[in-house]
Amino acid sequence: MTVEDVIAAAVAAKVVPLVDEVRRLVDVVTELRRILPSPLVTIEQAAEATGLSVSTIRRGIKAGTIPARKIGRSVRVDLAALKPLTTDEVAGAARAARRDL
Repeated sequence: MTVEDVIAAAVAAKVVPLVDEVRRLVDVVTELRRILPSPLVTIEQAAEATGLSVSTIRRGIKAGTIPARKIGRSVRVDLAALKPLTTDEVAGAARAARRDL
């Protein structure tokens, strides 16, 4: 048995329980999100929470990429339904923006 094998076995022994715990926590958070009502916030609050501009939030709502609900005369953004962009999605949006220049 090499030193690398010993290290790999020791790391695996420590990591496997952590992976199981992370999976359990993901399940708990998913269940909590399902149970709790969606946090509906104003467009301004959504912009602050996401780091985007108010204009970008409004464009996303209009395009249907940002989930929102109309409550009376106001529009509320569903923060729980927002998903973070993947690296590929960010790269694609950057390419599209460069083409539009």
